[in-house]
Amino acid sequence: MSSVLPAPDAGVRRHNAAVLVGTAAILFVVTGISVFFGSAGLVPSEVFHGLRLMIGGAPMGTPEAQIVMLRLLRIGLGVLVGASLGLSGFLMQTAFRNPLADSYLLGVSGGAQLAVTLVALFGLAGTVASVPVMIAAPLAGGLLVLVMLLVISRRIGHDLLAFLLSGLALSYMLNALYSILVSTRPDILSNTIFWSWMGLNRASETGMAVVAAGLIVAVPVVMSLMRPLRSYLVGDDFAQNLGVNVRTIRISLLVVSVILAATDVAASGVVGFAGLFSPHLARLLTHRTDRTFVVLTMLMGATVVVVGDLIARSVSVSEVPLNTVLSLFGAPYLIWLSIKSRRVM
Repeated sequence: MSSVLPAPDAGVRRHNAAVLVGTAAILFVVTGISVFFGSAGLVPSEVFHGLRLMIGGAPMGTPEAQIVMLRLLRIGLGVLVGASLGLSGFLMQTAFRNPLADSYLLGVSGGAQLAVTLVALFGLAGTVASVPVMIAAPLAGGLLVLVMLLVISRRIGHDLLAFLLSGLALSYMLNALYSILVSTRPDILSNTIFWSWMGLNRASETGMAVVAAGLIVAVPVVMSLMRPLRSYLVGDDFAQNLGVNVRTIRISLLVVSVILAATDVAASGVVGFAGLFSPHLARLLTHRTDRTFVVLTMLMGATVVVVGDLIARSVSVSEVPLNTVLSLFGAPYLIWLSIKSRRVM
């Protein structure tokens, strides 16, 4: 089966390489800056001292070393969660052929969050700490919401804004159920509330491993689908004429997207808008849907989350939730994108 787009020439390859290197360099600089900022108020000399202790293998008993370690965990988790959200957003937008699609806006993340809350409520709080449950609960919740979205999509058709509004309504309903559950047993769900809102504040090696596992599963699958995916993006009839199983492609994209969203929720709670932003930012730098675009989307997602977390823990003494920071930028962008989509229609 031939791809829709011809192989990139030397100029395109050089451009793609420059874009990837430049974006990776920006991410590297942002992560480096993030080590020096936070609510703890360490001066640069104390940060360097903490880094020297860590590199030298000294005991982590000093406050500087402990704070630097926590910041590095946050940065590492932020990079992984951002990359995962960026890839998840790309897959969902591609599967629905809808630039407004995102696991946060359409309620997939809300379903995952609600499932974790139910496990904490009925299975006791200690159960949530086990890794299998931490993955299985949000995955089950996300898949259930996905089934609802597929039913809605079939009913609505290609009306982008109607689909978005339906997804938002579903998301609000799930958030309402979550709030009701939390209000019934705040004693049991206090940790769940904190985890849900504070994003990367409870970063851990276990959380990083969960998100990394999701990426290890997702990235090879996505890369293997890139050639038929180009045909799929043109349209169902075109793809079917080239022998592409459209239903298999669509379901595969959505299931992988939900797996990524579920691992993100398990590790960092609900993080909004990064999955919406990242593919659009990547599209500004390259117009080809290929492996370069996938990697670029992941780098963009990582950069967005790390920058958002840097702002969240630097603007005030008491930390601002990451989701709040991203929503400040994401909501205006969503409004603009909705207006743009309506004009296209």
